[in-house]
Amino acid sequence: MIRSLPIILCLLILQGCELQETKPPVEVEPISEQKSCRIEAANLDRLQKIEKLFLENPERRSRIMQNAIRDKDQTLLALLLSTPLSSKEQLQQAKRYYAKFVLYPDKACPGDRYFDLRDQLTSALLWMRAEQDNLLQENKTLQIKIDALTQIETDLSKDRENQE
Repeated sequence: MIRSLPIILCLLILQGCELQETKPPVEVEPISEQKSCRIEAANLDRLQKIEKLFLENPERRSRIMQNAIRDKDQTLLALLLSTPLSSKEQLQQAKRYYAKFVLYPDKACPGDRYFDLRDQLTSALLWMRAEQDNLLQENKTLQIKIDALTQIETDLSKDRENQE
């Protein structure tokens, strides 16, 4: 019995362990068999280079934006309007562009995946701007209340001085 105790303990410990099954590798269908990607890799590279110029060169921003508008390049406009520098209105315009795109955010379509993530970033930026607006409004309301309380305190102090 004493000799079998270590064996029983080992079996009890090992009983909770399971061997992990190896998963068969997931095969990615060739792009030709899938729906076609909207944003090709070469185009994504071009768009990201232009976006980088847009972000790094404030003096060239309006010219880059004007060129995108003139060329009616909706993919570039969506990117340029959805940067963290963008206003709430620009972010909303970018969301309208993203809504028009039919994207296939899959490993086989990195450009589409990138644009899908940028769409999500734009939504997050819009939410942050809305939160910021709410906090600014709350701050104004609290400042008005503080000013009113300060005025009341000043009036009470003057009344006490006059009574003395």
